[in-house]
Amino acid sequence: MARKSRPTFPMAPASDAEEAAPKPVRRSPMFAKGAASLETALKSAAAEERMFRNLPIAQIDPSPIRDRIDIAEGLEVLKRSLAEDGQQIPILVRPLPGDRYEIVTGRRRLRALTELGQDTIQAFVRRMSDEEAFVAQGIENNARLETSFIERARTILSALEAGFTQVQVEKFLGVDQTMISRMKSIYTAVGEDLVVRIGPARGVGRRKWDRLAKLLRDGDAALVRSDLADSTERFDALLEQLEAREATPPAPQAEPRTPKPAQEAPVVTTRRGTQLTVKLREDIPDDFLDYLAKEIPALLEAYKERG
Repeated sequence: MARKSRPTFPMAPASDAEEAAPKPVRRSPMFAKGAASLETALKSAAAEERMFRNLPIAQIDPSPIRDRIDIAEGLEVLKRSLAEDGQQIPILVRPLPGDRYEIVTGRRRLRALTELGQDTIQAFVRRMSDEEAFVAQGIENNARLETSFIERARTILSALEAGFTQVQVEKFLGVDQTMISRMKSIYTAVGEDLVVRIGPARGVGRRKWDRLAKLLRDGDAALVRSDLADSTERFDALLEQLEAREATPPAPQAEPRTPKPAQEAPVVTTRRGTQLTVKLREDIPDDFLDYLAKEIPALLEAYKERG
């Protein structure tokens, strides 16, 4: 039986897309400046000893930069490729204290092999600064599939939360600080829960996301149509619902009713011991008292008969 030869790995880790089907890609302007920074970093790293290892998957931690919204997108195709051909391209990790590692590129390969039940994964281990890891991760994402507006906003917010400054984000992602502030504001207004429910919504730009953010009310995440498989369709359906709600005039409010003042009782009685004082309202005829006085004996007899 012929022995399967070990694959020759590239000097620089490739994107997940190349694992299944290599194809030319168009690089987004978002990472144009970052690409130059990464190229410098990779040249520097090439001068050092490159460490290739089979690492336990359980020792690999996620990146603090949360950019991809739907990491499972196209994952089944990748899993089939890995199951049939094995892992052809290593992932890239950087060492952490305590015999741990942080994933830099190859998160979908890591996820796919984990779901396939693998315990180890082939990886390049390279010491990288936070900035180098950030840029490398962004370039891999862009090489695999064009990132959407909301994914770029998520990357920016995640980077800021991880401790990067707006100046650093501008430098590594090629996004000016005005746009950084806008994207951060929109993502915060929409919220992580709703963004994840909608998905990347490729092709939906800043204006539509800004419109959605301004129409949202508490609880609107429940309006996302989970029956729609395409994230762009989910976005459009939600925006359509919110715009229809905004266009519907509110139901006219009923005018508050002013309660009528209580009328004064026609007869007011006051009792003190065995004395009963009767006071009539002004519109009651005076001779009613004469009538009442004559009826008292009959009322007394009727009272006695009750018992």
